[in-house]
Amino acid sequence: MRLLTKSIKKWVKKVPFVGQGIGRLFDLCRKTYMFLCNKIIGVDDNRVVFISFNGLSYSDNPRALSEKLHELQPKMEIIWLFVHPEEKKDLIPDYVQCVKKNTFEALKVLATSKVWIDNFCKPLYTYKGKNQIYVQTWHGDRGFKKVLYNSTFLPKNFRIIENKICDVMVSGSDFGKSVHETAFRFEGLTLNNGTPRNDMLAKNDSKKKGYLNEKIRSLLGIGPEVKIFLYAPTLRREASETGGKQESDGIDLMQVLSVLEDKFKEEWCCVVRAHSAVGGIEGIPEDCNKIKNGNLVEDMNDLLFITDFLITDYSSSAGDIALINKPIILFQSDREAYVGRDRSFYFDIDATPFIIVKNNEALIHELKKMEIDKIPDNCKAILDFYNTKETGESSEKIIEYFMDRIEKDRR
Repeated sequence: MRLLTKSIKKWVKKVPFVGQGIGRLFDLCRKTYMFLCNKIIGVDDNRVVFISFNGLSYSDNPRALSEKLHELQPKMEIIWLFVHPEEKKDLIPDYVQCVKKNTFEALKVLATSKVWIDNFCKPLYTYKGKNQIYVQTWHGDRGFKKVLYNSTFLPKNFRIIENKICDVMVSGSDFGKSVHETAFRFEGLTLNNGTPRNDMLAKNDSKKKGYLNEKIRSLLGIGPEVKIFLYAPTLRREASETGGKQESDGIDLMQVLSVLEDKFKEEWCCVVRAHSAVGGIEGIPEDCNKIKNGNLVEDMNDLLFITDFLITDYSSSAGDIALINKPIILFQSDREAYVGRDRSFYFDIDATPFIIVKNNEALIHELKKMEIDKIPDNCKAILDFYNTKETGESSEKIIEYFMDRIEKDRR
């Protein structure tokens, strides 16, 4: 069977129009199957299905909503779709049911669940019944990069269906609301009172922070008194297409650590977190106990919550960590190449309150002159720039929305 499948794939690659035809046929079959499940089996009002980053992780806005839903509505059935559900058994709570993504079982679950929670776009073959509720949370609110229909790098045949099937979108700022509505070409309801993943940052709950601090430090082998500097560059298209490592573009993490320790007279370590779509970051010391692998932590926001200092480049994490008044520097040594190759921006980054450097020398200069007592003012300016609306109650508001809808549909 495997040999036959490989032969078919090779033949399809040689004859592209045949592959396209087969793909359309599969899509039609999947959509028809979802339609039949929806109409024959019906929709379960007590079931909510979650998926994050196309089934790669238990994380982000869907995770925050899933956990809050169980807290507020423990009788609701919670199902998660994963590409590799067997790898998530030790990560997910006992009350979560896991289903393998891209299977007939997953299609049936989607077709018969009352609520969908997703932070990525649904496949074009998706069928959604009128009696179902689709909450689109997306996975970034206060970023820089143009996405979806706003992007200048779209293929000619690019198409998404959210503007036809989505019931509500979620944002944590006026900027994010505008971006989501234009990027998705969405004209429906947007709940603009925060993003679920940032509820814990907005509340800055000491109990939650203490729990995550102990858990992550134990996982990564970081002592309780060691300060954490997080280096988290965003995706580079070329590396994602090959699955290889992306360039670090000249940053010297060991020098950064040395300057931090000299400046603050404390021990520091660096947690490096590469984007999940690439194979890592080139030029990172692999034999140094001061450099830790942040990709061992499933959820980026858990790392942000316990981080003392963030260096990123074009990631929306910079707009998230500002909620807890931590120093942020944007290391953008490849900006010109990035704009020409990967993404364009929504605004002039140099006109924002962010601290921006273009090379390692400038980074070290900024570190040495940094005044910690002025960081809260800088973070406030960043949040004000986006007209941020993070209330710490986003999850509750979203759950209230769809539970009200469920109750109305039952009448």
